[in-house]
Amino acid sequence: MDNETPVFIPPVLLSSYDEFKRLAKEAAVVVCTPEYFHSPFLTDKKRLRRVTLSALGVNVKGLALTFKYILDYNDLADRSGTWDEQVRDADDIMNGVMTYLESECNLVRGTVEAEPSLGAESFMRP
Repeated sequence: MDNETPVFIPPVLLSSYDEFKRLAKEAAVVVCTPEYFHSPFLTDKKRLRRVTLSALGVNVKGLALTFKYILDYNDLADRSGTWDEQVRDADDIMNGVMTYLESECNLVRGTVEAEPSLGAESFMRP
């Protein structure tokens, strides 16, 4: 008889990019979810506002865990420059991070559903 029941383990939110890099190298796949600044002009270059990085399938003591790290414009911007300079610099940093992870890990763009569906959540409760 199989006594295993499915359990939802939420992603672990990390505050250190270096820690995320270390774990991302061990992950089965790393998913990046980019968000861009909105502009009313179609000719404006898309600039990154936030990138959510998720390292899926990191084996920790026999459990496959998900680790998450968020790069945000507000945390990266140097307030001494103009708004355009701040946005450009933050965009460059985030693109550099994604380029690095693409060369070191199995990086894909997409989204990760972090919560179980309502039916699955109801099924897991005793």
